[in-house]
Amino acid sequence: MLRALFSTRYLQQLLREGKFTNEYLYFFSMLIYLVFFPGMVMAFLYFYFPEILATFHYPILLFLLLLAATTLIQLLSWLLMQYFAAIFNYQEQRYLYLTTKTLYRFYHDLLLGTIIPIIWYARFGALILFGYLPLFAIIFVAFFILFLRNINGINRIHFFIYFCSLEILPYLLLAKWLVIIYN
Repeated sequence: MLRALFSTRYLQQLLREGKFTNEYLYFFSMLIYLVFFPGMVMAFLYFYFPEILATFHYPILLFLLLLAATTLIQLLSWLLMQYFAAIFNYQEQRYLYLTTKTLYRFYHDLLLGTIIPIIWYARFGALILFGYLPLFAIIFVAFFILFLRNINGINRIHFFIYFCSLEILPYLLLAKWLVIIYN
């Protein structure tokens, strides 16, 4: 899986191995992501917005709320991606996109799995969050380039509209909602 980000040959091999394996990889990476992403948001809130954490008597409630929000966003994204693929007849490209997204989540989970414990237990944990953002951006750009490099038969404008509106916009709306509530 690590090689598939940098080599088209390994990505094609991953695609040829069959949907069965890749679907399990997709769901496994999704479950890990659903745990790590709320953990990262909790760490961010702990260092930069402790007043939000203070409003919850039990921090586990906030974690469960973030877990539910992340799950809802991912479910909505998956449903809308299915709808997008059906409207424009991109069924084969949908599978490539899901495989590429699985790789992206895998790399992101590896990154979060190493960074979150360091953030919680290091004295300079707040500074590590700033190191996380460039790494996240690099992985995100590599994912986007990997998909665009291997894409065939899909209008790039359709994909760009889909990507901005259904993959990025929900997180921006959630962040905006938190800013409005706590300001």
